[in-house]
Amino acid sequence: MKIKKILNQNAVLVDDHGEEKIAIGKGVGFSKQRNDLLFPRDIERLFVMEPEGQQKLQTLLNQINEEYFFAAEAIIDHAETVLMEKLNEHIFISLTDHIAFAAQNIANGIVVRNKLLSEIEILYSEEFGVAQWAVDYLNRTLEIPYGYDEAGYIAIHIHSARTGKNNNHDSIREVTIISDVIHLIEQELEIDIRSKETALDYSRLANHLRLLLQRYQKQRYAVLDQEIIEMVRNKYPESYQVAKKIRVFLMKSYQLAITTEELGYVAIHVERLRKVKEHRGEV
Repeated sequence: MKIKKILNQNAVLVDDHGEEKIAIGKGVGFSKQRNDLLFPRDIERLFVMEPEGQQKLQTLLNQINEEYFFAAEAIIDHAETVLMEKLNEHIFISLTDHIAFAAQNIANGIVVRNKLLSEIEILYSEEFGVAQWAVDYLNRTLEIPYGYDEAGYIAIHIHSARTGKNNNHDSIREVTIISDVIHLIEQELEIDIRSKETALDYSRLANHLRLLLQRYQKQRYAVLDQEIIEMVRNKYPESYQVAKKIRVFLMKSYQLAITTEELGYVAIHVERLRKVKEHRGEV
C-alpha cells in the first residue's frame, strides 16, 4: 500500500487498494514521504476513518504523547482478544484521549470519582473485566497511578465500541438512568441496595432495568397477564407505589413512558428489596 499523507512518525494515511485507511505503528511514518510503500509487517493497526475522524486523529497526534496511543492500542488488542470481536475504530481516538486526559488530572492531583461505578461493573461485566486489566496495564507501563474508578470509564469506552457507536453518549445515558432509578428506590425504601445482603437483588434489578430500556428503544415491551398485575398491585401495595413513582420519574426526567406490564415487573423487584429490609427488622 502507498502512503498518501504523513500524520506523524507513528501514523500515516495510506491507499489500500483504492480505499483510504489510517495505519498505526511505531515508526511507520519515520523518514517516509508521500507515495512511499508501506508493508503490512510495519503496521500495528489499520482502520478506515471518515475525514472528520482523520482530522480528530491528526489533532490528537499533534497534542498528545505517543505513549498514550500505544497504551490505547494494547488495551484495544487485549479487549478484542478477550471479547473475540472487533471494536468500532473510533475507540482508538476516544480511549487515547481519555487516557491522556486522566493522566493530566492525576499529575495535577485531581481525583475524578466515578459515581456510576457500581452500575457499570454489573451492567457491563465483560467490559469491566477488560478495563480492570487495562488499569493494571497502564499503571505498570506508564507508571501513572490510575485509580479503580478508571476501570468504569474505560469499560464505557469498550462497551460503546462493541455496540458500534462512535461516542459514549448512549452508554452513559443508559447507566445514568439506571443509577438514578436505583437511587430513587434507595430513598423510598431507606435501604442501601449496594450492600452485601442485597447484592444479588441489586444485580437482578440493574439488569432488569437495562433490559427495560432496551425494550423501550426497540418498542418490544414485556408481557404480563392482567391478573398477575392486579395480584402484584394488591399483594405488594407499597412496592407498587414505588414503581409508580419510578414511572413518573422516568417520564419527567427522561421522557420514557413505561407500560403497566413493565410497572408490574419493577414492583416485583422492589418488593424483593423491601423484604430484605423487613427481614433485617428495619421495617
